[in-house]
Amino acid sequence: MTSAPLVVTGEQRRALATLCAGNRSVMGVVQQVAVRQRTSLEWHARSLESASAGRSQLPYFSPVLPLCVARAQGGRIACVDGHDYVDVHMGYTAGILGHNPPQVVAGVAAALGSTPGAGYFVPAQVELAELVQQLVPGAERAAFLHAGADAVLAAVRLCRARTRRSVIAKFEGCYHGWHEPGLVNTAPTWAGRMAQGPLHAIAPELATAGMNRLHGDEFLILPYGDPLALQLIRDHAHELAGVLLDPVPRFMMNDLDGAAQFARQVRAVTQELEVPLIADEVVTGFRLAPGGIAQAFGVEADLHCFGKITGGLGLPISLVAGRAELMTQASTAGLLDDYVSSRVWISTTTAGNALSVTAALHQLRAIQAGGETLFCAIDAHHQRIRAAVNAVATDLGLPVTVDGHPRLYSMLSVNVDPPDPTGLSAADAANPARAYFRRFTLGNVRAARLLTLYLRLQGVYAEGLPTVDLSAAHSTADTDQIIHGLRESLTSMQAHGAFA
Repeated sequence: MTSAPLVVTGEQRRALATLCAGNRSVMGVVQQVAVRQRTSLEWHARSLESASAGRSQLPYFSPVLPLCVARAQGGRIACVDGHDYVDVHMGYTAGILGHNPPQVVAGVAAALGSTPGAGYFVPAQVELAELVQQLVPGAERAAFLHAGADAVLAAVRLCRARTRRSVIAKFEGCYHGWHEPGLVNTAPTWAGRMAQGPLHAIAPELATAGMNRLHGDEFLILPYGDPLALQLIRDHAHELAGVLLDPVPRFMMNDLDGAAQFARQVRAVTQELEVPLIADEVVTGFRLAPGGIAQAFGVEADLHCFGKITGGLGLPISLVAGRAELMTQASTAGLLDDYVSSRVWISTTTAGNALSVTAALHQLRAIQAGGETLFCAIDAHHQRIRAAVNAVATDLGLPVTVDGHPRLYSMLSVNVDPPDPTGLSAADAANPARAYFRRFTLGNVRAARLLTLYLRLQGVYAEGLPTVDLSAAHSTADTDQIIHGLRESLTSMQAHGAFA
C-alpha cells in the first residue's frame, strides 16, 4: 500500500530547492522531515485556503516546513503527527515558566466559568497593577493592552501628548513592533543592503510595504552605542516627544555590560533635558530581572513597555507602566469632556480582560517567588548547551556559536560566509548594529535554516532562525537531548557538505 503524496506547495518547493542547493544528501534529510510531519503539512495546506499565511499565523522567519503543534507541557511540545520535541523556541522568550505551568493553569482554571468577558472592571486588574508597582521601580501606574507593539504605541502617544511635540528618537537596528514606530530602520544592513546614510545623518527607512512614508519625518534615527547619539538628542531636544530605547538589542546580547552603560548614558541625558525616555522591555522585562532594567541596570525610564513574558499561557496582554503624570493622561471619569482631544485615548475592547489579567498575575507571582533560583536554573542549562556547541564546533572546525543571553534572545549562529566588507566604512564596522546585521548573508541564513530541519530528526524544535531559548521547566534530560541533537545535526551537516 502506497502512502498519499506529501502536500507541499509550489512556494515551499522553491524554498526547499534553494535550501538544498542541489545537494542530494541534504535533499534526503529534508524528505525525511517532510514525511515525518505529513499531517502538519496537510494542516498548513488547509490554512492557505482560509487563513493568512503570514506573520499572524506562522512564527517569524517561519520554517519552510511548518510544524503544527497539538500539545505542549513544560519544555516540550508534541505535533499533530504524534512526535515529541524538546522546545528551544519557547514563544520568543515568552515561556520562561515552560508550557502550561501548573500555578498559572490553576489560577486561570479557577477563573473559568465565573469571570466576565471583555470590558469589565475586575479585582485581578488592580492586583496585577499593584504587583507591577512592587516589582518595577518607578512604575507608579500601569495600563493594559494586548501585545508589546500596542504598549510601545501607547507610550509614544502618551509622550507626544505630554510634550506637545511629535518627533520620536529611536536607535538604528532596533525593532519595536509591527506598527510604524516599531518598523522604522529595524535592519540597517540586511542581505547586502547598505545602511541608509552616515551615522550622523541616518535617513529614516520604512521596513515594510504598506507603511505611510510621511511617518519617516516623525523619527530621528540614532546610532546605537555611539556618543554621537547623545549629542543628537541634545541638538534635537526642542522637538523630541521622547526617546525610544531597547535596553538590550539583539546585537548587544553578548555585551550586557555595554548595553547597561549605554542605557545609563541615555537616561542621564534625557533626564537632564527633560525628554521622556521609553524603555521597550518586551524582551528584558521580568526576565533580565523581576524588575527589568530598573532593577538590573538601575535605569528608571519614564515609561516601561512589557509584553511576551507577561502573557501567562500565551493569553494576550501587555503593559505600559511608568510615571503617574504621563500615565494619568489616559485616565477618565466617564464624563463627556473625557473624550475630547485634551485626553489620551488608549482603549480596546478586550484589553485587560479577566482571563488574560489573571494569567499574567499568576505568571508574575511565580517569577517573583522563583527569583534568582529560577533564573540560575535557566542559566545553568544554557551554559551547558553553549559549552557543548563550542566543543563540537572546535572538534569539527565548524563556524557555529551560541550567541546571546541565557534569558533573553540566544541564537545559534552559523557563519559560513564572512561579512561582506564592500562599502563598509570604519565607522560602520565599529557600530554594533551595522556590524551585526551584515552577518545575515544568504549563505548564513540558509545554513541556519537547514540546521532547524536536521534538529527535527533529533526531536528538537527550533524556529526558522534557530534560537536556544529555555525555560525553568526544562530538565537535565531535556538539556541532554538538546546537546545530543545539536552534536548529531552538526556532524551530519558537515558530512553532507551542508556548510559549503
